[in-house]
Amino acid sequence: MSSVAIIGAGMSGLAAAHILQDAGYAVTLFEQKHNPGGRATTHKRDGFIFDPGAQYIKQGAPDSVSFITDRFSIPDLIDIARPVWIFDGSGHIQEGDPILNAEPKWNYRHGLCMLAKRMGEGLDIRFETHIAHVQQTHIGWNLYAYQLIRSFEYLIIAIPAPAASALIQASHFTHDIRSQICTQLDTARYNPLISVALGYRPRPTSRPYYALVNTDRQHPISWLAWEHEKAPERAPADTGLLIAQMAPSYSIEHWDTPDADLIPGVVERVRTLIDEELPYPFFTDVQRWPYALPSDKADADKLNALTLAHGLAFCGDAFVGGRVHLAIEHGILVAGQFIGQHARS
Repeated sequence: MSSVAIIGAGMSGLAAAHILQDAGYAVTLFEQKHNPGGRATTHKRDGFIFDPGAQYIKQGAPDSVSFITDRFSIPDLIDIARPVWIFDGSGHIQEGDPILNAEPKWNYRHGLCMLAKRMGEGLDIRFETHIAHVQQTHIGWNLYAYQLIRSFEYLIIAIPAPAASALIQASHFTHDIRSQICTQLDTARYNPLISVALGYRPRPTSRPYYALVNTDRQHPISWLAWEHEKAPERAPADTGLLIAQMAPSYSIEHWDTPDADLIPGVVERVRTLIDEELPYPFFTDVQRWPYALPSDKADADKLNALTLAHGLAFCGDAFVGGRVHLAIEHGILVAGQFIGQHARS
């Protein structure tokens, strides 16, 4: 079998791995964290189950729908019943788009991480392994951490564009393509995001919606979700959990603010937005995502046209945006292009 290394076990890397493995490649993924999925992750603390990153999966193209509802389907899969409403910079709340709200909002009773865990089954994933640099050779690619880990014939990089660019800058090539690769990767820009989980007792008032999204980008909160509405398993009895994801400008301004100083301001903004006299939360959790949502995307077609002939390809949200289904679809697409290139060569 031809060997392929994939750096990054987010949703795009996982999807690419399965397509390549189906085609007969020996695939090994390297992930610096201890679990797969990237932002499609779940935290479990003090009886709460919550998604601090991606919130749910939208319906996409047939390929990603098939992955979710067929190939990697598990009984835990749910469709969030209540709709998403909208609000503006002044805090005015109104019903959301009925067409968008009619589409599925997929998640899992025990968290969005369940999809990544299911997709990780049957794959060779080396967790807590940071690849510091790679070296192109006349027969493939050498991967290094503190020392040589292993050699592969082919390489796919599926990590955020800034991290991919840093990796390429530190790496060695037999062909002079490093600067061209970085030029393409460096066109991607990301918005940072601070996600704050707030646990309340008693449970906040039930609403006709599951979540609120800011549409004019003029509010400190970009997203507010009643996390316990996803499934009964998400919160202990008589408690509720709100997830406040802060706007890019607010996140940048407060990036280095200690959690203890950050949380009171978020609590007050949540209380004001929904006009509810909530008690102070007895449970809090703060997650900072430096590469949360791509604001400017890189051109994957231009980049992979440059690199595929060298047995190297790139996939991930840097090229398609921050939606889970788009990351899956891009992994599938790039793996198919990779197979096609290899078949021709």
